[in-house]
Amino acid sequence: MAFSKIFICSLIVINVCSVLSQTDPACTTPTRKAGFCVSIERCRNIHYILRSPTPPIKGIQSYIDRAACTLPGVVRSICCQPTEIVHRRPLLPEDCGDSIFQKLSQGNETDPFDYPWMVALRYSKNGLLKDGCGGSLINSRYVLTAAHCVQPRDGWMLSKVRLGEQDRSKPIDCIVYSNGEKSCADPPIDVEIESTVVYPQYNSLALLHDIALIRMVHEVSFSDSIQPICLPVRQDVRNLLLPRYIVTGWGMTASKSSSNVLLQAVVEPVPIPECQRTISEHGFFVALSEDYHMCAGGKDRVDACRGDSGGPLAFYVRNVGARFVQYGIVSAGINACGKASVPGIYTRVSSYMDWIMASIRP
Repeated sequence: MAFSKIFICSLIVINVCSVLSQTDPACTTPTRKAGFCVSIERCRNIHYILRSPTPPIKGIQSYIDRAACTLPGVVRSICCQPTEIVHRRPLLPEDCGDSIFQKLSQGNETDPFDYPWMVALRYSKNGLLKDGCGGSLINSRYVLTAAHCVQPRDGWMLSKVRLGEQDRSKPIDCIVYSNGEKSCADPPIDVEIESTVVYPQYNSLALLHDIALIRMVHEVSFSDSIQPICLPVRQDVRNLLLPRYIVTGWGMTASKSSSNVLLQAVVEPVPIPECQRTISEHGFFVALSEDYHMCAGGKDRVDACRGDSGGPLAFYVRNVGARFVQYGIVSAGINACGKASVPGIYTRVSSYMDWIMASIRP
């Protein structure tokens, strides 16, 4: 008991003196996951266990011992998974997934402000500019998308991202109310790209690990039409099995476009074995994984084409205060628009949270 009191007091002293490092040393946890060496009080789950009056069970204590690492000037440090690290300035905002979205219509056009995290990826070639994939804003500096969306295609190079867009045919998006009044969004903005980070094991042929991050050249200011979506950071949110999701986009793939107005569609999850069987019947021979893939389709499964490649698959989650949480990324797959019974294939975001947290920088 005396040791526990001394140890907790030491943690308090460390907490007061601790300074957030912009470059915490990388390390590997005992479970062979990517981590960072931080003081114990910054590792949320381990700190909680050690502050408990009940000593950790043997297996957990063994894990803590094996996760020990060394930081200069720190009494005790540990190799911590990125999602458990406490930052003075959170890498992912707590205020996320907010929307004035009020209706849910199957395959309907959206209104301005419905999905303020939607991002359009823009590509350049010989002085020309065109829109291609989609993505989602996850903080003031980063966009989450599919890995195949950041690769050059037929000479077209990813150039910039557009934020705050809803109707491509209008310079400013407005809602007109029944009484004649209207509410208008700020004009959309284009932001240049500083760098991209593709998941190291991305395999385009196997349709595996189709996920990437885009870092913009500067931070963007949030507004009613530019807001980040939430990611499944907490384990309880990651483990949720939702009965339906919403996929949003301008109906675009890496090579086609179909709508000026942002579209939304309700899609229901499809079990991986059923999805595997269906895509194989349509001549698409890719081995799907429960760990890394999701499948979903709308009523009669005809709405999967409404989402952009790289765009988000998300829904309201009450566990985090009725906010939108992104669970999937529209991945490459069959050109299944209008084909009944062919679900869409998505990258499972929850399986990549440690990589996302390890890859984004302030």
